[in-house]
Amino acid sequence: MPNNYLDPQLATLLGSLRERVRRYVIWDSVLAILAVLLIAFWLGLAMDYVPVMLGGTEMPLLARTLLLLVVAGLVIAIVAKMLLGRLNRPLPDDSLALLVERHHPELGGRLVTAVQLNEPGRSGDSHSPELLKRVHKEAASAVDQVDPNRVFRWEPLVRKGMVVAPLALLLLGFAIFNPSAFERATGRLTLLSNDPWPRRADIEMVGVELPVVTASEEETLEPTLLEFTDKTMRLPRGSNATLRIRAEAEESEVPMLCTVYYRTESGTRGQSNMRRVGRVVDGFQSFVLEGPPLAGLSESFTFSILGLDDRLDDYQVEAVVPPAITEMNVNVRYPDYLRVDGAGDVDLSSQYKSGLRINEGSNVTLVASSSVPLGDADVMLKNDRGEQRATNLQYSDDRRELRLNLDDFDAATTVRIVPRDEGGISAQAAYRYFMGVVLDEPPELELRSKGIGTAVTSIARLPMTAVVTDDYGIKELRLSVAPSATTDAEKDATDNGATKTADRILNFDRDGKAKEVLDLRDLVADGELDEIVPGGAINVFAQASDRYDLATPHVTRSEVFRLQVVTPEQLLALLERRELGMRSRLEQTIDETRSLRDTLDQLRRRGFESEEVPADEREKTRQEQVRRLRVQQSGLQASKTSEELTGIAASLDDLLQEMVNNRVDSVDRRERIGTGVRDPLKKIVAEPLARLINQIAEIEDLVGSPADAASKTADAVQTSEEVLLQLTAVLEKMLDLESYNEILDIVRGLIDDQDELIDETKEERKKRVLDMFKP
Repeated sequence: MPNNYLDPQLATLLGSLRERVRRYVIWDSVLAILAVLLIAFWLGLAMDYVPVMLGGTEMPLLARTLLLLVVAGLVIAIVAKMLLGRLNRPLPDDSLALLVERHHPELGGRLVTAVQLNEPGRSGDSHSPELLKRVHKEAASAVDQVDPNRVFRWEPLVRKGMVVAPLALLLLGFAIFNPSAFERATGRLTLLSNDPWPRRADIEMVGVELPVVTASEEETLEPTLLEFTDKTMRLPRGSNATLRIRAEAEESEVPMLCTVYYRTESGTRGQSNMRRVGRVVDGFQSFVLEGPPLAGLSESFTFSILGLDDRLDDYQVEAVVPPAITEMNVNVRYPDYLRVDGAGDVDLSSQYKSGLRINEGSNVTLVASSSVPLGDADVMLKNDRGEQRATNLQYSDDRRELRLNLDDFDAATTVRIVPRDEGGISAQAAYRYFMGVVLDEPPELELRSKGIGTAVTSIARLPMTAVVTDDYGIKELRLSVAPSATTDAEKDATDNGATKTADRILNFDRDGKAKEVLDLRDLVADGELDEIVPGGAINVFAQASDRYDLATPHVTRSEVFRLQVVTPEQLLALLERRELGMRSRLEQTIDETRSLRDTLDQLRRRGFESEEVPADEREKTRQEQVRRLRVQQSGLQASKTSEELTGIAASLDDLLQEMVNNRVDSVDRRERIGTGVRDPLKKIVAEPLARLINQIAEIEDLVGSPADAASKTADAVQTSEEVLLQLTAVLEKMLDLESYNEILDIVRGLIDDQDELIDETKEERKKRVLDMFKP
């Protein structure tokens, strides 16, 4: 504070110095604050904009906030410490005088002495007043020589000014020449704005094209475009998506190349270049990425896209496990035609297995279990009628089960299912289930006749045997006999139901076999058939039906046996002709047996040893093989003879049965054919011929032993003679029968001539009676 006791010049000097010190403190603090603010501005601008120039991004809001807080802290510290702290410090006169004395040693302490000795309240000092006046006077006279500027250190202000001045000039020029950039920088650094810096390029995210996985094999849908939500997108694992961006092409520069920088969840880093697509359309150039990391997506990743100086940052793709069908159960309810005698439900419930086949007409329910709750599912059904989308889908309360009903299953069907979760994520491939169909086949029916030929009498018995089989059982087996229509009138009568048909429902065993004898005489007598007259024909056939009731009933008709109706005499004549054919077969068999006997006799006579000694072992082996071959041929001939005789005996047996079934048999005829021919033939086959076959087999085994083979051949020749004798006896019996039949033919001819003569006589008599009435 100014000293009223000091010389005015000295007081003025000290007051001026005090003011200068305060101004110095103020300027020093202001320059420090400006330096901090300018350095922070340019440093923040560099940190915010330089990365943009290099293809990076601006400082995030958090970094700018931290920078602003640091600057504010520094400014507050400067104000508190450098400005207020120093301004609040006292500046006494003696301190100021001492400061002046330090920089002006020529004062010789006069200023300090004058200031201190003139302080009020000071006591105890020993000095002369005259001396004090003199000191005052000398100090006041030296005031003019004092330079207050020498008291201050100007280097700190100069250094601060050298920092502040160029930075301030740059700031001023920045504000003048690019006010919009200055305003954007100021706003961003002061957190008043978050607008990004303008770029040369302007790229923007379009989204991700994801192929639509459909259950249809014929339908191809366009990929769907998915957009990012808060820079995040969920995609199914295993998908092959396409990333799309676009660059503004009218007011901005189009990048030649856009690059995707990515980092996977496991830490793998990589980059991929995006491909330009086509030309500029509607002012935008499109870019796509079809390769990694979106190709065959396996894990989540984050990515950024750089195009010139523009950048799209912090985008994230989350790889989501797509929904999967963990289990497929098949519930089958069989149709009614597969249910026997009102039995309970014959249902099938099992897990789906490859090769599953389901009976035609069944009601099928597919129950698919999902790994996650389902939003919906795309289900396609494909069979021989084409492809159609299933609409009758049912979901459980927790949306983890999907039910599909296939009523009246009648064709092999492929079911393709694409499940989607509640977020729209779908499986990347359709789940395929194939179910074959077991079609109900018509019954298989075979009708046979025994003891009946192609011609029958009007009173014949028709023994029939039917064998019927079906997949799931027979409902009805019917045997029918009806007159055969030969003229158009008869066909019309048959179609109109005017002709009677006799039917019999047959009972069959577990193997599907049934037997029935149709007696024509009884059928006519009972009125089931119209009278059967010789010269016509009848048809015998069987029909079988199963329990199939879904569409046209399955009815199978057997082979139709068309039987010609003849008189007993005509039938016997036919049978006699067959006997003649059998006699011819027997004569041929006897000739073959005689040739067999001659071959064996030749082997016996020549022996099994060669007259000439073979030249070597090879020739001996060849001769032995020739003999063995001849013996084998003899054995084959014997077997053929046995089979032929067995066939003749069977034919004779059929002939006898036909006689019985047609009611034209007699005891004499049965004895002549059965006892005289058939039975002897069976006996020949069973005894001497069988023995001959065995003997020939033994000869073949003894070819290597000539003596034993010759002995056994002699026995075989004797047996063949025995066979020939017995066959000749049978042949003579058949010749006797032929003579007997010839006599019968003569008798039949006489009877026919007699009947014809009687008819002619009746006609002549009738004519004569009519002539008597003529005028």
